[in-house]
Amino acid sequence: MSRFASRRWMALGSGLLVSLAACGDSSTAPGGESEVISRVTLTLTPPSGAALTTYIDDADGSGSTAPSAQVAIPALVRGVTYTGSVRFENRLVNPVEDITAEVQKESNEHRVFFTVTGTGVTVTTTDNDGQGRPLGLRFTKAVAGTATAGTTRVVLCHYDDSPKAASATSCTGDTDIDVTFAHTIAP
Repeated sequence: MSRFASRRWMALGSGLLVSLAACGDSSTAPGGESEVISRVTLTLTPPSGAALTTYIDDADGSGSTAPSAQVAIPALVRGVTYTGSVRFENRLVNPVEDITAEVQKESNEHRVFFTVTGTGVTVTTTDNDGQGRPLGLRFTKAVAGTATAGTTRVVLCHYDDSPKAASATSCTGDTDIDVTFAHTIAP
């Protein structure tokens, strides 16, 4: 075998090993891989009445193309506290992959952060990971009597080598998705 052919086989073998190592299941490999997410859906359910659902698509996941416009901007009612949930999907594959289930399964490696603009709207995480730290797939959204229109930024943070801190107020790991939802206030 020529020296060139030997090098080519060594390079191919090394590439295969790197590929296999990069595809580790994050439930067994610390940190694992970032998720591919092409749709984020927020559902807000009032104590009575119909749920408000809104979503944003990101056609290339975390690629360079900006996410699409938000579909269905919710009109929040002053004085109401909504029960909320966030859903992450990879719609770039068939069948659609439910990333929310993976985030739940790997809850010790993920956290959803919410940042609200406007006044009088507060988001509070209501679920935790297996170690009692905030997760963020479920939350409440309290709308004060003086609330104004604004936005809610949703960031899904994926922790690789850095530990997930219980008291963090922003993402210190890798960002799997970062989208901002608008809301109005019902008349």
